[in-house]
Amino acid sequence: MYVEHTQGLSSVLGVILLLSALIYLADVFRPSELLSTIYSSLAALLFLAALLVISWSNRITALLLVVTGTSIFWQQSVEWETVIHSFGRNMNLLTLFLLVPYYGIMMSIGGYLTALKHYIQHYEREHQPHPYRLSSLLTSSMGVILNLGAMPIAYRIAEESFSAFTRKKMGMVILRAFGFCMFWSPYFVNVGLVLVLFDVSWTSIGAAGLIIATVYMMTGFIFFRWLDFEHDQPVNRLSRPVPEASSSGKKIVALSLWLLALLALSFTLDVLVEVSMLTIVSVLALIFPVVWSMASGAFREYVQAIVQDVCHSFERLKNELAIFISAGYFGVSISYTSMGDHVSHMILALSFESVYFMSVLIITLAVLLALVGIHPVIVVIGIGSALSPELFGVSPGFMAMLLVMAWSLATQLSPFSGSVLMTAGLTGSSAWLIARKNAPFVLALLFVLPFILYLLWCFKLL
Repeated sequence: MYVEHTQGLSSVLGVILLLSALIYLADVFRPSELLSTIYSSLAALLFLAALLVISWSNRITALLLVVTGTSIFWQQSVEWETVIHSFGRNMNLLTLFLLVPYYGIMMSIGGYLTALKHYIQHYEREHQPHPYRLSSLLTSSMGVILNLGAMPIAYRIAEESFSAFTRKKMGMVILRAFGFCMFWSPYFVNVGLVLVLFDVSWTSIGAAGLIIATVYMMTGFIFFRWLDFEHDQPVNRLSRPVPEASSSGKKIVALSLWLLALLALSFTLDVLVEVSMLTIVSVLALIFPVVWSMASGAFREYVQAIVQDVCHSFERLKNELAIFISAGYFGVSISYTSMGDHVSHMILALSFESVYFMSVLIITLAVLLALVGIHPVIVVIGIGSALSPELFGVSPGFMAMLLVMAWSLATQLSPFSGSVLMTAGLTGSSAWLIARKNAPFVLALLFVLPFILYLLWCFKLL
């Protein structure tokens, strides 16, 4: 009875989460003080509910942020309406977390992922491809849309398709390939966050993000030769029946066309419409899979899957709800203090007024804090709310790209990040082992990527 009651409450909270996201999107297009108050109040309710079910470490972090923010609001005599609205400050990010998986749901029920697996099995039998290289390509391409969901999909495809790889090494390859998407994909929350923080469009940083992501991937290829685990377990080498590739090939073509259409539509709307890329991606996540499912004859199955997802969405996003809502609340409170000027001048002094050293310093700070369990969103919001691009002589686009890099590298190394924990779970390793093995790679990038960013700035490409 208790379990049923808990599941029922979780489903209700999932519906409230979806309702909050829809009200937020309505407020974006038709701004209203009432709508803002409603979704912010619902966000506060979801925050309180999440506090009861998350781990103690996340609970303490979230409470510290809210208590500190409340103290600042009290000292500055901030109006209560502003305090309430602060709970909804990051509803744009939570909306992205909630709705982007709808693309993956459509890909799954439409049989596209199964077709992809069958096609790769056939390709492996005919061509004997490099399993790590192909898995890297799969992850970096699917991850653009599917985000973290691309990692288990790529790993399972590798397990069922390739006959000559080791598990831990494959997991690390997929982890690094996933990082490629984090530097530029508008479907990633870190990219969306910095666009909002610095009020820049995706088109102003997209090219730079792709350049940095390419350098990141090339560095990964270089470090691959030193990637090795002791007692790494090989896959089961038993032969498997290989399905015909003809029908799978048609599905793959259809999938490619749908995803290309989605990306083209996203980038076009970013240029034509006066709303952020975060909003565009979220609205498309509501509409595009519906059109896709109707055209594919899978509308009923899609709706059923969405209902199930809504019922489980609170459980899926409880940690993000607690951390992102509290971080947004804290970020608003910082704007009422002079902390931004103090932090900016301190970083300027520590970096000897060098743009390159400033970049290395900020990324290092994010990575070190992530190592002790502080989520990058807290660091990015804290630093992003405090730093003034003009003080450092750089553009808002440069600072946005810098914080994207800081978040991306922090999640590659932190044993508490979702991607590292996912890799550990897939490979049966400890998160600390994955982080330790990835440390030399991240350490090299800590100096290489800021240098590339610095060159882009010198050539006025940012």
